[in-house]
Amino acid sequence: LYRDAGGRLGVLAGFPWFGEWGRDVFVALPGLTLARGRSDLCAEVLRGALPFLRRGLLPNVYGAAAADSHYDSCDAALWFALAVQRFADAGGDAELVARELAPALAAIAHAYLEGTDLGVGVDAEGLLRAGRDDLNATWMDARTAAGPVTPRAGLAGEIQALWFALLAFLAERDPTAWQAPRDRCGKAFVRSFWLADEARLADRVHAGVVDASVRPNMLVAAALPRSPLGAAQRAGCVACADAELVVPCGLRTLSPRDPAYRGRYDGNQEQRDLAYHQGTAWPWLAGFYVDAALQAAPRSRRRTAARLRAWLVGFAPELDRAGLGHVSEVFDGDEPRRPGGTFAQAWNTGELLRALALVTEAQA
Repeated sequence: LYRDAGGRLGVLAGFPWFGEWGRDVFVALPGLTLARGRSDLCAEVLRGALPFLRRGLLPNVYGAAAADSHYDSCDAALWFALAVQRFADAGGDAELVARELAPALAAIAHAYLEGTDLGVGVDAEGLLRAGRDDLNATWMDARTAAGPVTPRAGLAGEIQALWFALLAFLAERDPTAWQAPRDRCGKAFVRSFWLADEARLADRVHAGVVDASVRPNMLVAAALPRSPLGAAQRAGCVACADAELVVPCGLRTLSPRDPAYRGRYDGNQEQRDLAYHQGTAWPWLAGFYVDAALQAAPRSRRRTAARLRAWLVGFAPELDRAGLGHVSEVFDGDEPRRPGGTFAQAWNTGELLRALALVTEAQA
């Protein structure tokens, strides 16, 4: 957490070279604040983001004000919406939620329904499309001179999960306005993304073509309390992740069985970008994996929590490996799991803290 020149409280995405990045801020925020019993800090960051809302979007990279911020992320506002949900669910200031935050979420949803920048809009089935063939507007945004390395334009899986959760939260407060779009989105998501033969979710649907790549984005839908997935479907996603994605330092971004998999994050800038979301492991995904595993095991939460805690404890040696008290941005998908990227990354810290809080609660 830091304060900008005007005194606004925010979150620096990472050291030594990242500034304040929207999606990083709101993924990291609940763990950095709520998991530590500091709902006041969470509230201050959420309120501070409101002046940056523009046509339903929040910046991917913050400037001093909205005018000099960069709006090239379709999901920063959706991660903001999730942070608001977590704040409200944790018993955060109900008056603030009702007076300022929930109306902001309704404004975001209306803008997405009407269509806004970055190709963001809702299709006939109620799913949220975003991006273009030359623009990745999700977190898997690495690109080279040839274009996006991991094409995800169209309907991306975690975007649908976040969109459904936003609609579900609004429907709890105003069912007349939001229950119908929530239900339409939920049914379409399961119908379009669920791979029954493999008991997991696809990663993307674009122009009627299903991208069945095994990626950790399915765990967002499996983790969220407001999700159209049932317990068995959540469990299927977790089992797939256990078999192909979970490694000691996070989750791989692509299954090693995929021909496009790259298990080493090394080489020059272009070589690293080619591996960034094609097999490289990311620690921040641990939060959604832990959440999903606990959601999928309602009858064995304590046993599952014990297993997950043992896995989380395995991150401890990293706390003094690259940057003291921090876990590196990424790791090789393959042995020996070398660290790479920044030596400190906010969403790694936040999501690991949140994951530890989840397993502690489940074991209580």
